[in-house]
Amino acid sequence: MTMQTAESIKVGDKLPPLNKPISQRQIDAYSGVRPHSIHTDPEWARKKGFAAPLAQGMMSTAYVSQMMVQFLGEGFVKGGKMSVGFIKPVLAGDTLTLRGEVKSKAAEGAHTRVTVELWCENQHGVKTMVGTASGLAS
Repeated sequence: MTMQTAESIKVGDKLPPLNKPISQRQIDAYSGVRPHSIHTDPEWARKKGFAAPLAQGMMSTAYVSQMMVQFLGEGFVKGGKMSVGFIKPVLAGDTLTLRGEVKSKAAEGAHTRVTVELWCENQHGVKTMVGTASGLAS
């Protein structure tokens, strides 16, 4: 999606979905491989009740940042805010889809703050993270 101007953004606009396959290699690179970790030790993760190692929650927030930078560019980099809650684990082998919808626009100095309701869901349609992110549009 090309970066939007404040005038062109409408409440109710949906951001293009962002699909992210989650591999064990990505989790290992993000977490640092170590024994007895639910993130990088498959046997330990199973012992703790998980079907596979868990992705770090911050990986999902990095994907939110990617989506918002694609939407607002520098307006998210310099003025971005995010508030999220992790509601289900993300496992190695899952594919996440990030979705967002513009919920509000408000004047903020010479810019407009655009707030997006967002969520991540896995390949089964189960939400794993919910929240909001906002940034500045000119």
